[in-house]
Amino acid sequence: MKIKIEGLLKAITPIFHGGDEKTGSTPVLRTISLYDSEKNSFVVLPYISGNSIRGKLRRLIFSDLYQSINYEPDLKEHHIFYSGGVLESSEAVYGIIDLDLRKKLRENIVPLSLFGASIGNQVIPGKMQVGHAFPVCEEYRNFLPKKYRDLPQTQKSVRLFADETFITRRAELTKQQEDEQAVQMKVDYECFIPGTVFYHWFALDYPNSLELSCFARLLELFYDTPFLGGRSSQGDGQVEMNYNFVESDTKEYLEYLKDKERILGAFQEVQNLFKKVKNESPRGSSEEISEI
Repeated sequence: MKIKIEGLLKAITPIFHGGDEKTGSTPVLRTISLYDSEKNSFVVLPYISGNSIRGKLRRLIFSDLYQSINYEPDLKEHHIFYSGGVLESSEAVYGIIDLDLRKKLRENIVPLSLFGASIGNQVIPGKMQVGHAFPVCEEYRNFLPKKYRDLPQTQKSVRLFADETFITRRAELTKQQEDEQAVQMKVDYECFIPGTVFYHWFALDYPNSLELSCFARLLELFYDTPFLGGRSSQGDGQVEMNYNFVESDTKEYLEYLKDKERILGAFQEVQNLFKKVKNESPRGSSEEISEI
């Protein structure tokens, strides 16, 4: 069956999640335009991208996997499992989908089944979808599930939940300037204020019990490192999480991690696919795929 896990995130410290735009030299929050049909109006709303949340969780679960089996991935594996991989094509095998290989990799590298990846010339879709995190506010009220529409935050404008803060940096000196004192610069940036509440969700497409247990482990790791957005090493981005996930037993997945031979055998299958595509693709054509 399909499963949707939803809940609320609360900012404990300022959260910075920048977009492409700036106000002068000030990085601003990522935004998207929404149309509210009930009000017949448009609004520009800042939010936290689901892709950034997905990327953080991917790195958490695969770091946990590698540490558990004491395995050091090479550069190509690192890119596949941490970032989504590179789709490579060869003239001999282009367009051929190896269903047996997909099945083996899904069964034996369980986080891969949730997140998906491109490995060689094979695209393995993930079973997990990750939603954007939108601030609970007046402008987003009509987009919220009904059970969240009466929260106190839905009576307040999103503008109240954003502010500007700053950091200081020292300009780098050239060799000719080594005797001079470095200039301290002030850098302003827009952020969500502490106390901002976000609505967020995950969805799983027909997970089996092991994949569900893997997701439980994923949430456990997320709760242990509760940070989103940029500048977390300086204290920004800390969140308090409250998801409605009740299937929280990680036992089956932790037992799976003990079967190192099974997992290492699957990584060898990945290495074999690399060699196959390389041998059959003299021109080495590739297309980068991120976060499938």
